[in-house]
Amino acid sequence: MEKLIMEAVTRAAVAAGLPAERVMTESAKDNITLPRPRLEVQMQPATYKRTGRKLGATRTKTQHITKRELYEVSQQVLLNVLAEDENWLSTFSFDFVRALPKGVNDKMGNWVGIRVQKATPGKPPVKRVGDAEITVFTRLNTLFLLTFTGRVTEEITHNLVTDVTINPHWEK
Repeated sequence: MEKLIMEAVTRAAVAAGLPAERVMTESAKDNITLPRPRLEVQMQPATYKRTGRKLGATRTKTQHITKRELYEVSQQVLLNVLAEDENWLSTFSFDFVRALPKGVNDKMGNWVGIRVQKATPGKPPVKRVGDAEITVFTRLNTLFLLTFTGRVTEEITHNLVTDVTINPHWEK
């Protein structure tokens, strides 16, 4: 699911105007050598809920296929958008949320819903000397909390009886 999350986030970030190489996993510290603007992705622990419900059944001439949901999966992701320009950050944040899809299909064909839960802007307090404001490095960020909800499924295949031979000669 992490690969799916990174692809969806990267696609939305590129659509909002951030180069794809600026979407990365979280760094240990706010490294000043890493270029800004950038988006850092941090995966939170996933939660699984056992369900076992039947999702659907299909039937062909030779098989009966039942699809069952084993678990509901909820994966929360923290996205930290780091920038130097406040106007760029506000424009990017709006465009990024607008570019995120409602959901995507995973490799098994299951729908994975995407929902933005929170957006927390971060701005350090202004450093002042008397009445003068000192700005050396501008460090702005917005922290997004996204939730990806999907499922773990299995397909159970039963072969059907397709040929029956009745023997008409019974011995007494």
